Amino acid sequence: MLPQSTLVATESHHTHDDISITQSQLDSIAKKIYQNETGSNPNYLIAWNEGENFASLGLGHFIWFPKGLNSPFTETFPDFIEYLLVHDVAVPEWMLNNRDFPFHSKEKYTNAINSEKMLALKRLMLNTFSHQINFIFNRMQRALPLMLNENLSLAQQKHVRERFYKLANTSLGLYSLIDYVNFKGEGVSKSERYADKGWGLLQVLLNIQDDQQNINVAFSQACKYVLNRRVYNSPQREIEAKWIKGWERRCDTYR
Repeated sequence: MLPQSTLVATESHHTHDDISITQSQLDSIAKKIYQNETGSNPNYLIAWNEGENFASLGLGHFIWFPKGLNSPFTETFPDFIEYLLVHDVAVPEWMLNNRDFPFHSKEKYTNAINSEKMLALKRLMLNTFSHQINFIFNRMQRALPLMLNENLSLAQQKHVRERFYKLANTSLGLYSLIDYVNFKGEGVSKSERYADKGWGLLQVLLNIQDDQQNINVAFSQACKYVLNRRVYNSPQREIEAKWIKGWERRCDTYR
């Protein structure tokens, strides 16, 4: 479960166009994302996963690169630190002038797991759950205009917009949008492609079939389709194939 301090939800509203959500709803979604990413285990708030060359932090497992890493994936943890600073949240002093993950390999990370820096990072992650879910929600808020700014036909733009708002108008669909954007991104980064095929929210929405009656089931099925396509096209297929069952279980929470 989440740290007790984050369970005291306010009833303030967050709105964006036609999307409205309370802090209580966001805290409920935070619990689900925390379960999805860490199994609700605080020991996994900082991780360096097999097959990856970067760390993942927080309830949303925000990506943080060591210095000099050239990766196709979208780094999000430095933006979260900026978000904390804008909201007057104190961060460890060593982070103020260093936006790189301080350990350059998984071995060095593992050896430093009980170091002062790592313990300070874990405390920061434990104490900022409400900030983390608001940061994740803000990313989802920005997703639709980013997706519509891609090279889409008018029919595709209409399809994406309609499916997005149809999902956003249900509590389950809103959770699904928030979680998936954090999980696999908006789908607009040209570097996040295998064989020129992306796996973000844009690709999921484009692959929702028009004849589906239940939008939540359709979204779940489209997520599984684009993620399996990602694994099939992956240059490290054997590694990513180990992840697909867990990814599909996550997709099942969307229906």
